[in-house]
Amino acid sequence: MSLLDALNEVKKSGFDPKKGKEYNAYAPIPAGTYKASLDGVTHNAKGDRDFLMLNFLVIEGKYEGKTESVFPTLAQVTSKGNPMPQFVIARNISMLQVIGEMTDTPIPDSCFDHDSETDAYEDLANVLQKAKGKVVMMTIKETANKKNPDHPFRNYEFARAEQPKTLDVKDDPFKDNKGNDVNISDDDLPF
Repeated sequence: MSLLDALNEVKKSGFDPKKGKEYNAYAPIPAGTYKASLDGVTHNAKGDRDFLMLNFLVIEGKYEGKTESVFPTLAQVTSKGNPMPQFVIARNISMLQVIGEMTDTPIPDSCFDHDSETDAYEDLANVLQKAKGKVVMMTIKETANKKNPDHPFRNYEFARAEQPKTLDVKDDPFKDNKGNDVNISDDDLPF
């Protein structure tokens, strides 16, 4: 990317230097519907809490190349030690199952048959690795956050999308290539 390309991206974002705020390349993509691929699935930990992180890469439209990270929690207690509301856990379980179905990677019930969310996250990460690269339609909806109005809640819906076509190569173009006998030594390298 050239400097001019970077400038054009800044201008395209609606950035106004008169407002006195810098362009934020990491700003979340706005609410809307996007064609995205499941780009990464990881089970991570921060401090004494672990989490599952799903990264979706937008593959079409104005926000192509931008990512959205989704953190479905299965924690039984909140960060303050209070019981997690059951509807939060149920909503996240259903979201994970929908993602699995929309990527033709069904989530088995056994992924949730654990005494700790840590083991469930590990199983889910292993199952969803098979879905990496699959395409979905991701809809982001925002709702007001009374405690922190500058950071609205982001809710997600996922739908099936047409998968990219795979090439069907019948003949290996290199099948008759037997290689060569060229040996390269350190003296042949330019560095």
